[in-house]
Amino acid sequence: MRSLHLDLKPIADNYAELRFFEDNPNQYKRRSLPLEQIADLLNIVERDYYTILPENYVTTGRRLYNWLDGSERFLQRLLEPYRREGMVLAIRAAAQLAYLPWEVLHDGQSFLVQKLPGIIPVRWVSSDTSKKLAIESAPENRALQVLFMATSPLGVQPVLDYEAEEAQILTATARQPLALTVEESGCLSELGYLVNDFDGGDFDVFHLTGHATLQDNQPRFITETETGDAYYASATEIAQELQFRLPKLIFLSGCRTGQAGKSGAVPSMAEELLERGATAVLGWGQKVLENDATAAAAALYKELARGKKLTEAIACTYQELIKNKARDWHLLRLYAADSLPGELVTPLRTRGRTPAPSPSVATQFLDVPKGTVKVPTRESFVGRRRQLQQCLKALTQSPDEVGVLIHGMGGLGKSSLAARLCDRLANFQRVVWVGRIDEASLVSRLADKLDIKEWREALLNPDEELKYRLRRLFQQQKAPLGNGDWGDRLPFLLVLDDFEVNLESRNDSYVLQPEAAMVLAALVWAIREVYAADRLIITCRYDFDSPQLQYFYKQPLEALHGADLRKKCSRLAAFADNSGVDKALQLQAKTLADGNPRLLEWLDKILQNSTVDKAVILHRLESEDKQQLREQVLAEALLQQMDNNMEEMLSRGLAFELPVPKEALAAVCDTIADIDKQIHRAVALGLLEVSFDASLRVPRILPLQLPEDGESLYKQAVEVLYRLWWKPTESSTEEQAQEIHRLALLGKKGKIAAKIGSALAIEWKNQSRFREASQLCKTTLEIVADYRVLHQLARSEQELGEVELALNYYQQALELCPAEDEKERAAIIHNIGYIYANTGEIEQAIAFYQQSLKLKKRIGDIQGKAATLHCLAMIYDKTGEIATAIAFYQQSLELEKRSGDIQGKAATLHCLAVIYAKTGEIAKAIAFYQQSLELFERIGDIQGKAATLHQLAGIYANTGEIEQAIAFYQQSLELFERIGDVQGKAMTLGRLGKLLADKQGDFDTAIEYLQQSLAILQRLRSPEAEKVQRILDRVKSNQLL
Repeated sequence: MRSLHLDLKPIADNYAELRFFEDNPNQYKRRSLPLEQIADLLNIVERDYYTILPENYVTTGRRLYNWLDGSERFLQRLLEPYRREGMVLAIRAAAQLAYLPWEVLHDGQSFLVQKLPGIIPVRWVSSDTSKKLAIESAPENRALQVLFMATSPLGVQPVLDYEAEEAQILTATARQPLALTVEESGCLSELGYLVNDFDGGDFDVFHLTGHATLQDNQPRFITETETGDAYYASATEIAQELQFRLPKLIFLSGCRTGQAGKSGAVPSMAEELLERGATAVLGWGQKVLENDATAAAAALYKELARGKKLTEAIACTYQELIKNKARDWHLLRLYAADSLPGELVTPLRTRGRTPAPSPSVATQFLDVPKGTVKVPTRESFVGRRRQLQQCLKALTQSPDEVGVLIHGMGGLGKSSLAARLCDRLANFQRVVWVGRIDEASLVSRLADKLDIKEWREALLNPDEELKYRLRRLFQQQKAPLGNGDWGDRLPFLLVLDDFEVNLESRNDSYVLQPEAAMVLAALVWAIREVYAADRLIITCRYDFDSPQLQYFYKQPLEALHGADLRKKCSRLAAFADNSGVDKALQLQAKTLADGNPRLLEWLDKILQNSTVDKAVILHRLESEDKQQLREQVLAEALLQQMDNNMEEMLSRGLAFELPVPKEALAAVCDTIADIDKQIHRAVALGLLEVSFDASLRVPRILPLQLPEDGESLYKQAVEVLYRLWWKPTESSTEEQAQEIHRLALLGKKGKIAAKIGSALAIEWKNQSRFREASQLCKTTLEIVADYRVLHQLARSEQELGEVELALNYYQQALELCPAEDEKERAAIIHNIGYIYANTGEIEQAIAFYQQSLKLKKRIGDIQGKAATLHCLAMIYDKTGEIATAIAFYQQSLELEKRSGDIQGKAATLHCLAVIYAKTGEIAKAIAFYQQSLELFERIGDIQGKAATLHQLAGIYANTGEIEQAIAFYQQSLELFERIGDVQGKAMTLGRLGKLLADKQGDFDTAIEYLQQSLAILQRLRSPEAEKVQRILDRVKSNQLL
């Protein structure tokens, strides 16, 4: 591909020169441009492209193309001779040119990146000494080497499916395999240690995937601390860990990593990395959809692994994304310094090319009786991030530990985790045993891995004690490389899988059988004696008694929960969202599986079987035949280990559905002697699940029943969790709050249920989860009549269209509200006023708003005062007093800014936009809608987003852009239906019906929509019903003409 350089040079105070040249920077064509014109272009792009509702990308691309082309057709004439070759547009990142979206350049026929071959924009961050962008072709004669690091800090939402990204990369490159080395911790300091273990040229690409953002207009990538918490890393901190080991390409697969701050005035993270020594950096220009980012990575590495030039690979990536209708294809941006890499590696069939290692050792983990592989492939593994991190740390960093013991109930994925560890530890020679181990099998398997005859003979010599033979082997530092040279011996990673067959029961626990005890002791002694790098992984259903385990890190496993469970289900055909299996059956099967991966896979097959009655089978498993489930994961001998005290402890632990702190479990077992001992023993036997944070949970698959004193047990349970999870900060995670609330209902603890229930309902209402909030409040009111809960129930019922019910609940709440809680009383009165405003009873509405406003002023409730001023403004708007309405909205907006009320601010901007649209100030209205929409999007307010899309649709309908209007109405309708907002649904159906009849003549669909709208509005007692009735009558008349 040839290169065309674009450079903007300031010439005078008001002018700059846009220079075009190919190879010689001294032979250039130029155009003089006023700086004002460049500033105008940046403003237009800011308004029409960098917005939540951008204009058509073809329009933006044509504008940019025409700006470069000029009236003299500079660009067209320069590109034309090289149409058959493809071209790199090297755009110097000066005067904020890097901020412009060059990827959407469009010549009137297609996007330039879409051409065959493609024309690829590169943001060129040149030094003072570099006059042009050089393309350096120095491919390595080996498979592509990619260092992959995903970050997934605790508490950062949403949790990204980084396993799917890794899996798609491996799948895409299956025919041209690459070497994918994974840094599992997500921590920059750990990245530095890993990189320093390799030579400088070992990695061609560093791929960093996760969340990124602009923090105070400075680019930051959200990485992990050593404890898994969020750390907002700068480009300098990333570069510091990679210094002297920088690969040719860095791919920052996170939002905004290729977007400059302050409209281009602050360099992007990609630019900052180039300033700190990187050669080429890929990033994303704005927020990017996770699926699009994953698809881009897979397409890019497929082409790079085939030996294509970097720019060719990126061209193919754009084209693949456009072909598959990826929304965010145009946000992928390539930045380069003085030179740009060409091919990173040679093609697959090049003579002497070093191949990639096998991507997985999964095939060594065999179910011997069945002769099948029993662990997931590297591509299908999900979850266990914290457990992986801890095990890898023990295996690679701990001087005191020689291995890890992974233990837990059957089906939890012990072997799968061991296989994943093997895949991550590619610098070990991995050897897997499944089942029983003895001296003969050990030395035989190890000898098979040795190339030196003397080593094999020494190891197989039965005349010397095993531990001395192992010591001699492990102390060998060098080994033949196969080409006549010698190099460092790869240490062994010995995996002893299904190790429970080597145990026997003794005194309520398990110990090693004599032969296994001797082998394990010899291995541990030999490794420790010579400080060998060789390591052990043991997978076992039980923790067992052995002095050797003092040198092992113990990793218990739990069932899958939360994001890990969602990822697992998404990969099972019957549990996926689009599976077609009845949702009730899916939920029933998930409950039965209780997060156990093996049970999920087993039940997945049942749900996919079209020849059986799934509902009958699941009911039988639930009520009559649970033993069939237990046989999948439990050994009969294990159940015999439960004595009365342990059974009572586990039965009482069933009160908790979530993993809870040890203190909580002990609190509900206060009558059981030696509770710490019982907990330790249950963990060792795999009868208690242990989370990465040491929380405990009783698996539901055990043959246990809740004790008869259920209510008192639940009281104990809710009191301890309320104290541990809620009381210190008056907040907790949503999952924890729901667990406290559930226990409060069962334990009849009304005060706790009301406090937690009302807090959850407020949060859910703000997230447009009205049905969930309503049901939560109703269940709470079954045990306690609380004014706060009644208030939140009224708010949800109002949004769901049940106006009479809502008004009744508001009145009950007002009657029960104590006089001293003036803030809650003012809010209830405000919301009653809102109902009267919506039903057209304006005088009553104003009276209630004024009463509420008086209370809020007295107690200094700024946020509440803003809300009431906002609603009074709405009334004045409806009655035609526009100037008064605007004045009240502006007062409200000022208070919302002062109190930091983002949701209120978004709503007020939305309403001001409505007024500006009505008064003909369309550009101003659209700008306010855009601001509002961005805020609604930021806080996850689906209702606000739907309402704004509805209003924007009206603007486009009035300006004749009918297709755009219909699209926005349909998006709005979908959102209103999703959250159950019947009033929003009715209004959108009415507008959409009118538009379809008047502008497209689709009377049948129009009448259907208008009839649905009318029925809802009549039920709501809305004055809008009369308008819709008139429109419907008119449309029916026109249909007959």
